Amino acid sequence: MRTDSSETLAQAPLQAPLPPAGALRWSRAARTLKFRMALLVSCSALLTGAVSTHFVVRESHRLLVERSHQATTPEPERAAAALEGVQQQAWVLVAVLAALCLAGGAALAAAHTRPLKMLRARAHRMLDGALAPHDGWPRVHGEIAELADALRDVTLQHAHASQGRQTMVQQLQAILANASVGIMITRNGRFELVGRQLCQMFGYTEEELLALRTSSIYQSEAEYIALGPRMRADLTAHGHFDGELIMRRKNGREFWVHMLGRAVIPGDSNGGTIWILEDISQAREARDKLSWTATHDSLTGLVNRKEFEARLDQALTQFQHQNVCVMFIDLDKFKAVNDTAGHAAGDEVLRAVAALFEAAVRQSDTVARLGGDEFAILLPGCPQARAAGIAEQVRAAVAQYGLQADGQVFTVGTSIGLAAVTPDMPTVAAVLHAADTACYAAKRGGRNQVVCYAPPVSGAGAEAEPATAT
Repeated sequence: MRTDSSETLAQAPLQAPLPPAGALRWSRAARTLKFRMALLVSCSALLTGAVSTHFVVRESHRLLVERSHQATTPEPERAAAALEGVQQQAWVLVAVLAALCLAGGAALAAAHTRPLKMLRARAHRMLDGALAPHDGWPRVHGEIAELADALRDVTLQHAHASQGRQTMVQQLQAILANASVGIMITRNGRFELVGRQLCQMFGYTEEELLALRTSSIYQSEAEYIALGPRMRADLTAHGHFDGELIMRRKNGREFWVHMLGRAVIPGDSNGGTIWILEDISQAREARDKLSWTATHDSLTGLVNRKEFEARLDQALTQFQHQNVCVMFIDLDKFKAVNDTAGHAAGDEVLRAVAALFEAAVRQSDTVARLGGDEFAILLPGCPQARAAGIAEQVRAAVAQYGLQADGQVFTVGTSIGLAAVTPDMPTVAAVLHAADTACYAAKRGGRNQVVCYAPPVSGAGAEAEPATAT
């Protein structure tokens, strides 16, 4: 995974705004505090005005009474002048008191507003990561302290969550860089994350893979499209996909991969899929080789007796014992080649006649080496008349073959017994016995010929008759 991408992922949470719940808590607390401050200032001003007015009225009345008693004769003009002077003094006093009230309210508001400004400044510094979550908080009391505590709690939760995400990113980086298998996360046909081992497996750099579509690593575009429904069905039904696929490297070479996939978010295909890939080319090759060895003859490359009998049994079921023929072939004069020219020459003869047998039959037919110099051929979906013609071609091809060794030319022949499967042959063993019986008749009748098996007449033994090529 690229360093710049990982750093961006790790730092991204620190640049995000406050969580909505924290921001709402802060906003409500701030509005409540400002409202209460304004209400306190207003009540103080009203109380001060009321006290001042009461004091002025009382003082004006007292002065008016005193001057009225001091006068020897009632003089309305002088009384009015005195009252006017008292009122002026009262208004001056009210103005002074109002000014004092406003100054006190302003001081009180400033005392409450300054911590709010400090909190706001601390919040901005929190967003840019300039301070640790525990540092830089103003020391306040009352409701502002509650507001500060709430904001600090939100900050600590945010920092804890951010640290957790950063730890997860670092762990994911370590997995992608050190896993011994290929790991990739895909979504909507694109690579989103790729591991180091995956890049090495396919021969791409990380940047190259991230710029490609996921179909680029499959065997072909058609194969990728065909696999889509199967993968989606497995993910939906079982929660995972598990299979072996042929994939393609950057240089075009194909190889076998064991592929295991699961949805990043179970049940949500839009969340992407995480895949684990393992190169199983060598294991697959060894497995195929082991399987081939178990079913084939190592000298000639033909199938062995066990595999031949399995295919014959399958053909009997598929064709319901109709139009299925079997040849049993024994090489004539093969022992003379072994005794005179040696076993190496004998092995060469066996390989040569095996190739001749395969060249003479159809693609749907099976040629097998049963052991020693004995061979068999399975012809499914083939009437007896046509099978007899193929048998004659096999006999003629081998008769024309000659091996030069030690200055001599060695030739061999074939005694071929042909059996057409009938309902009287319910098992594989019965079919092979019929073909073997016909082969024995061919040898007894002079060798190098084809003899067809004839079902026994009631009360008589099995018979064989020379085949007529058609």
